Formats: sequence, structure tokens, C-alpha cells
Amino acid sequence: MNIILMAYLVIFALFGTAASYFVRFIYAYWVKKQMPMNYIIKAGICVVLVLVISALMPLWHSAAN
Repeated sequence: MNIILMAYLVIFALFGTAASYFVRFIYAYWVKKQMPMNYIIKAGICVVLVLVISALMPLWHSAAN
């Protein structure tokens, strides 16, 4: 499979994972009246990975051609 398509698949999965962590944080904050920062940290890591993969995609695209 093309590496660019794999990168898009990983980016899609990371966005879904980050959204899941944000929903867990909002639930814990509103319902349980807690503020677990580990959800925000994990979501931030997912967003940073998306940024890194997005920055590397032009390099992979130029190497593939």
C-alpha cells in the first residue's frame, strides 16, 4: 500500500484517539467533577504526532516520485 495512504490512515486514527481523550476529559470534568490531566496530555501527544506526520508527508511524497 502507498505510504501516503498509510500516513493518512494513521492521521485519521490519531484524530479519533485525541477526540476520545477529549470526550473522556469533558465527561470527567462535568459529571465526576474531577480534572484528570492525563487525558489532556495523551490527546496532546496525539496532536503532536499528527503534526509530525503531516510535516514528513511532503518528504515521503517526493521520495516516492
